[in-house]
Amino acid sequence: MCTTAIVACGMAAGTALADGVELGLGGYYIGAAGANINEKFFDGAGLDDPRLGAFRQDVEIHVTGETTLDNGITVGVAIRLEGQQSDDQIDEVWAYFNGSFGEIRFGDDEDAMEQLAYGIPTATNIFGVDSPYMSFSNAWFGGFGTGTTYVKMSNNATKLIYFSPSFGGFTFAVSYAPDRRGEDCYFGFTSVCGNVSPGGTTFANNGTEISNVWSAAMNFEHDFNSFSLYAGVAASVGEFETPGSVTVGPITTVGDSDVRATRAHLQAAIGNWYIGLAGMHVDNFFYSGVFPTADEVDVWFYGAGVTYNMDAWTFGFAWSHGDLANWAGSGNDATLDILRLEARYDLGPGISLDFSTGWESWDADAQADYSSYPIMTGFYIAF
Repeated sequence: MCTTAIVACGMAAGTALADGVELGLGGYYIGAAGANINEKFFDGAGLDDPRLGAFRQDVEIHVTGETTLDNGITVGVAIRLEGQQSDDQIDEVWAYFNGSFGEIRFGDDEDAMEQLAYGIPTATNIFGVDSPYMSFSNAWFGGFGTGTTYVKMSNNATKLIYFSPSFGGFTFAVSYAPDRRGEDCYFGFTSVCGNVSPGGTTFANNGTEISNVWSAAMNFEHDFNSFSLYAGVAASVGEFETPGSVTVGPITTVGDSDVRATRAHLQAAIGNWYIGLAGMHVDNFFYSGVFPTADEVDVWFYGAGVTYNMDAWTFGFAWSHGDLANWAGSGNDATLDILRLEARYDLGPGISLDFSTGWESWDADAQADYSSYPIMTGFYIAF
C-alpha cells in the first residue's frame, strides 16, 4: 500500500508540474546574398583573390511559455535555439517572474545595457550599420565586419536581471553576472577558461575571463501629440580576473584590470519618419575575435540613421563611425566608417524582402586598410 501510494503521489506530482506552463514555438529564418564591388585591400594585406559574393543564412527557434498564478504573478520561460549546427546550440535560456513590481529574470541573456538599447535606425530586418544580422564585409582582418554600439561585456552568461515598471515613461534595468564563462569566456578561448563543467563555477583567476559584470540602463519613452520620443543611457563595468598583462599564445591582452562601457541613444518617430542616433564608449576595449596588444585601448562607436515608411515600403539611410585609439599599440589608431542605403518591402506580417548597398572603409595605422562597395539582398520570415 505504501509503495502504491508513493507511486501515485509521484504520478500526481509529475502531472502537476507538466501542467505548469504550456510551451509554444516561434523564431525566424533569414537568408541573404551579398557581394563586395570594387573591393580594395591595401598595405600588404596579402589578399589578392577575394570572393565576389556569398550566400548566408541565420535561423533561430524560440520556445516560450508562461502562465499567470492566482496571485497575479506571471511565470514564464524562454529558450532560443540556433537553427543550424553551432557550438552555441542553445543561444539563450531564461525564466522570469512578472508582476506589478516589474520583472525578475534569471538565466542566459543579454545584460541590462543591451536589453534597453535602441541601435542606429535601420530600414531593414537584416542589414544596417549597427550589429546587423548579416554583413558581407571583409574588414574582418582589422577585427570588424561592422560597427556596433552594443558592447557584449557579459554576452549570454548566466545572470540576474531586474526590469522596473514604467514610471511616467521612465524605465530602468539592472543586471549582474558573476562570471563570463564557458563559450562566453573573454576572447572566446574556451581552452583557457578553467573549470567550465556544468556542475560548478570557474576559478576566479583565469586571465582571459571577465568577472563581476554589473550593468544598468534607463530609458524614457513618451508619445507626444505630434511625435514619439525615445531616449536612454546605460553603463557597464567588469573586471579581468588577472590584472595586468596576460599572454595566451601569440596574443597579449590589455593590462588594465577593469573594463568600462557607456552608451546613449536619442530617437524620435514623426509621422512616417523615424530618425535617431546612438553611441558607445568603451575604456580598455575588448571584442570577441579581436586581440588588442596595447596597454589600453579606448573605443568610440557612434552613428545616425533615418527611415521613411510608405505603405509596404520602408526606405532608409544610415551611417556609423568608429574611433579606436592606440589600437595596434605605440599610439597607432584606426577608424571604421560605414554608409548604407536601405529598403524593405513587407510581403505580409513578419515577412519581408530586404535590400542594402553603400560604402565601408577600415583605415588603420600599422595595419592593412580596406574599402569596398557592398550590395546585399535577402528575406526575413518570422514564425
